[in-house]
Amino acid sequence: MVFFIFLCDNRRKNFGMKKAVLLLFILLTVIDAGYAQKRKSSKNKRNNHEISFGIGATNFLGELGGANTIGSGKVSIRDFDWPSIRPSINIGYRYQWHKHWAVKADLNAAYIGGHDRLTDEMFRENRNLNFRSPIVELAGRIEYGINYYRKGQQYDLGIRGWRNYYITTFFFVGAGTFYMDPKGKLNGQFYRLKPLGTEGQGLVPTRKKYSSIQFNIPFGLGIRYRIDKNWSIALEYGIRWTTTDYIDDVSLTYVDPEALRAAHGDLAVQLANPALDSNPGDPLYNSTLAGEQRGDPRDKDSYMFAILSLYYKFGRGFMPKLRF
Repeated sequence: MVFFIFLCDNRRKNFGMKKAVLLLFILLTVIDAGYAQKRKSSKNKRNNHEISFGIGATNFLGELGGANTIGSGKVSIRDFDWPSIRPSINIGYRYQWHKHWAVKADLNAAYIGGHDRLTDEMFRENRNLNFRSPIVELAGRIEYGINYYRKGQQYDLGIRGWRNYYITTFFFVGAGTFYMDPKGKLNGQFYRLKPLGTEGQGLVPTRKKYSSIQFNIPFGLGIRYRIDKNWSIALEYGIRWTTTDYIDDVSLTYVDPEALRAAHGDLAVQLANPALDSNPGDPLYNSTLAGEQRGDPRDKDSYMFAILSLYYKFGRGFMPKLRF
C-alpha cells in the first residue's frame, strides 16, 4: 500500500505530498501499536482481579481449652484444642499487581469456643469455665508468592506425559478488625457474659468494660493450584494475634461475689465462678476465692483459621453493561 502511494506521488512529482503521506502512515502505525499495547496491558490488569469463596475450620487459643497444662504462654500448635474445632466461611477479593505480590481483602465468619471440662489439668478442670463467641472479621493483607511452573505436552500424541501445572506457595501478613460476643452456658442455656461483668468490669475502678470490636494481626501461609486460566484453588492456614484478652471473657482474678451479686445478680455470680469444688473443706477451694487467679493477662487471646478457597478471575466483562 505504501509502495503504491510512493509511486503515485513520484508520478505526480509532488515530493511534499509524498512526505506528508509517509509521516501520516508512520503516525498511524505508532498510534495503532500504542493502542494494541494499551489493550494488552489492560487485559493483563483485568485478569489480575479475583473473588474467592471458602470454607474451613477455626480454633481458639486462650485461657479456656488447649493442652492439658496450665498454659504454654505462647501461640503454640501443641495448645491446639481438637474438640473445640468449629466451622467457618470466607469470601474475599484479591488483586495481584506483580508475579510475586498481591493484596487481598477477606470477610470471615465463624464460631469459636472452649470449655475447661475438655482438659485434664486439675486446676483448670476445677475452674469449670466455658464460652462460645461469634467471630465476624474484616481484614486486609499483603501476600508474597513463590511460583512453580511446568509446561506439559503441547499436542496429544497418544502417549502418556505430564500436564501443565502452576503452583504457588505464599505467605501473608496484614491487619484487621473483628466482632466478638462471648457467651457462657449454664443449665443448658447460653447467656451473654459482657453485660454481667464477670471479673468486675465497670464495678472495680481499675477494670474497664471491654469492647466487642477489637483489632488483630493475621499472618500465615498457604498453597494455590491453578486449575485453568480463570479458576484456582487454595489451602491456607493463618493465626490471628489480637489486642484483647477477653474473647473468652477470662483474663484477671476472681471478683468479690457479694459485690458482683449486688451489681448484676445471682446469674453473674454463677457464671463468674462455676467451680466444681466450692466446699471450704476441699483442697481446691482456695483457688477460686476472690483475688485468686482466674486468667492470665500477660498473653492476649488468639485464634486460627484453616481455609479451603475457590478463586475466580474476572474482568470488565464480569459485570453487565447498562444500556439506556
